[in-house]
Amino acid sequence: MNLPQLRLDTPWNTEFMLPRVTDNAQLLELQILLGGLQLVLSRVHPAFAASRFTATRQLAARITRAIEYQDAHKAHMGSADLQRSLNETERALDPGSLMVLRKLLTQTLKEEQEQADTGHAEFTYSDFIAEERLAGQQLAAH
Repeated sequence: MNLPQLRLDTPWNTEFMLPRVTDNAQLLELQILLGGLQLVLSRVHPAFAASRFTATRQLAARITRAIEYQDAHKAHMGSADLQRSLNETERALDPGSLMVLRKLLTQTLKEEQEQADTGHAEFTYSDFIAEERLAGQQLAAH
């Protein structure tokens, strides 16, 4: 029997064995990472988590915000935040969450490097004119 009612999409993502909340790949990765981070945080005493896992707790809160807004950019994760969280949880995270955390760290480092590289080359027309005037004044002074 091949009824249309039986062809409904399952609420489970069979590849990751997690609930399917979104089809957005970025949000799905954030969901995987958040699950792993929350699992690590749930295994330790709250006082220990507050003192030793501060970066991880902050990262989990940011990821939760991004998932609630369904916008991965709302997490505002920098490479320093991801690196500190990786240092805190590297030995305790499950392999899937660890893989996602490392991937996000690599992507963030790459994006930050690209922004740093392009930041120096952005000139407006007024910048060009100001440099020309400055060069003209320096030539006139000599």
